[in-house]
Amino acid sequence: MVQSGTWEWLLHGFKFELETQVKPRTVEYYYEHARFFARWVAQSQGLYNPYFITKRHLQIFLHQIAGSSETWVGGNGAICRTQRSERTRWHYYRTLKRFFTWATNEGYFKQNPLDSIKLKAPQPPPIEPYRPEHISQMIKVLDHDWQIAATPRQKMLAARDRAVLLLFLESGLRLGELSALGALLRRSGAKWLLPSPAAVQKSKTG
Repeated sequence: MVQSGTWEWLLHGFKFELETQVKPRTVEYYYEHARFFARWVAQSQGLYNPYFITKRHLQIFLHQIAGSSETWVGGNGAICRTQRSERTRWHYYRTLKRFFTWATNEGYFKQNPLDSIKLKAPQPPPIEPYRPEHISQMIKVLDHDWQIAATPRQKMLAARDRAVLLLFLESGLRLGELSALGALLRRSGAKWLLPSPAAVQKSKTG
């Protein structure tokens, strides 16, 4: 039985609340991040009673989490290590903000210890475009698929894959947008044609 007033007791209540509001994967996201913090503050700071948490404990945690490394065992048994970053800190910050807001609203804390700590979401990393040599290699692979195709269906699939790749590269379309194009195609003799951008926009607006 979980002892009342412990980190584990609070975390269970937090999890029960989340289960009524968000999807299971989101519950796991918040719960696991909050549980990691609870273990850290108990083991690193000797703080087993959550009601003694202070702003300084949170500052130390958020400072350390952005500059530390994470180690885990890969599927092949190899030891893997990655450097945490500002994005890692943001994930823990938003989790703790939700956790302490919930706990304060429930009356477990008189004041939210995270209230005076403000972090901004980090900018997303820039998207690196494919280099010409990368594009050339991808097209070579698809051309090879066409050359070794033994049936009309295999040739059709190889041609389709090449067309999809080139369309992605030229237009910047996302997968969902590309899938939706099937409903907009029109046939002209032996060819399938895409509508003009103006026609596509008109179909979106109704």
